[in-house]
Amino acid sequence: MITSDSAMLGEEGTSCTKYQVYSSRWILLLAVTLLNLANYSHWVAFASVAKQAAEYYQVSGPEVDLIPMISYGLCIPFCLLAVYVVERKGLRFGLLVGAWLTAVGGSFCCLATLPDVWGGQAWWSPSFSFKLTVLGQALTGMGCPFISCVPTKVSQNWFGEKERTLATLILGMSNPLGLVLGQLITPLMISNPSQVPLLNLVWFLPAIPGFLLTVGGVRSSLPPTPPSPSAASAKSAKRRPFLRTIMKLARNRAFLIIFLFLGGAMGYISTLQTKLEQILCSRGYSDSLAGVAAAFIIISGFIASFPLGYLSIKCGKLILITKCACIPAILTLVVSTWMLIQPSLGTWVVVTCALLGVSSLGIYPIMLELSVECTYPLDESVVTGLCYLSSAIQGSVLMFTENFFNKPLIREEDLNIQTCSASPGPGGENEVADSGHSGMAAKDYTHYLIYINSYMIILVVIYVIFFNTDYKRAKENAAGRLMTANSSEEDESEGLKNGNVDDKNVTEVNCKPVFVNLDKPVE
Repeated sequence: MITSDSAMLGEEGTSCTKYQVYSSRWILLLAVTLLNLANYSHWVAFASVAKQAAEYYQVSGPEVDLIPMISYGLCIPFCLLAVYVVERKGLRFGLLVGAWLTAVGGSFCCLATLPDVWGGQAWWSPSFSFKLTVLGQALTGMGCPFISCVPTKVSQNWFGEKERTLATLILGMSNPLGLVLGQLITPLMISNPSQVPLLNLVWFLPAIPGFLLTVGGVRSSLPPTPPSPSAASAKSAKRRPFLRTIMKLARNRAFLIIFLFLGGAMGYISTLQTKLEQILCSRGYSDSLAGVAAAFIIISGFIASFPLGYLSIKCGKLILITKCACIPAILTLVVSTWMLIQPSLGTWVVVTCALLGVSSLGIYPIMLELSVECTYPLDESVVTGLCYLSSAIQGSVLMFTENFFNKPLIREEDLNIQTCSASPGPGGENEVADSGHSGMAAKDYTHYLIYINSYMIILVVIYVIFFNTDYKRAKENAAGRLMTANSSEEDESEGLKNGNVDDKNVTEVNCKPVFVNLDKPVE
């Protein structure tokens, strides 16, 4: 095994820099992807079948909302801890913490309802099952930031320049992909309250291989040799104190705008994913349609991210691409405010949600790359973790302020078409809510939609008008390649002057970065 210094020498002792990537990077990418899928799919699954879950656990609608909301809310305090741990202790240690919390939390949720999967005798009361499920979701919520803050750190330190954007795209979109799986598949599996235990079992399964890959396959925080000039430069730089890094970010105008805009956009999507089933059932739509609509937000964004990511790789104009995508987003937000409260327009509701996904999630991986570009050479996990913290804060605020903007349905025609009550009483949904029985209350979400969409439009305008930055990491990569080429040319010229090299036997030295796919460095 060669040292990091000797790894920077080319063949036969030339000064040509060799940047090496390892096939084990794909194990790391797969582990992070699976853990993200497990966390986000299980989190949003309860929101997609809220009324069935409320009836199964024999709790009210606001109480069952506690299951996904506690997971999301705990991200706020634990995000700061995760950022500190990953930055100080390294990527591997942070992933191990996140994997253990995800696995233990998912197992608690699974054990809470496991006997009912095969129709056996319950081990405990519905009340205790509900509390154990909330505890399990709380643990997965604690573990989520340890995994969600690492995508750009993984792509920057393990993947070469040509692979980095693709790696960021896959890792970054694993979060919304988990949302779409939980939102789309769960309503198809859970058609009545007795099937809720299947939810806890199915969405625990992705955590198992993710946990095993992390514990057994991720052996180090960094590869033995860096994959790019910017990774080599950042690795050799002196590490700043954690608080100094935070203060430097707090004075970075470009980062503050991304912190606000990207965090707000992801918080908005998370809020919409959590509340969409309740919004649509109040207008008479089924759980299946709500699940499809929520899924199309993610699916369309996931699909759109690939051509947008490819375009960003080819032209490198990240800022222009993101700002062009923001313009139609404003129109889509205005239209969705009206469309989501209209009955009997199921197809157009799905189309509107798809457009929301394209204009918001399509640029998510590019925004992650931009956050690293404007903050290089600061630690990537701190940057991504703080953006995730912003998402958790803004998303929690948008969710918890819902009760200030909604109101009960009053009109008779609205009460007749609503599908929010799993077991409505003879007097309709309002009677169910007033009598103290479990179930989801149908509400008018008009003012709430105006509130969250107006908030998002303001953030879009701020980003389009005020954001600009230098591509600091790209410049470092270009400078590193140029320095290597110049050094090689000087060495070759010096050899010719001294007569050490015969004209007929001059060997051209290729001083461009060389990428090799080996599990071990060249000896």
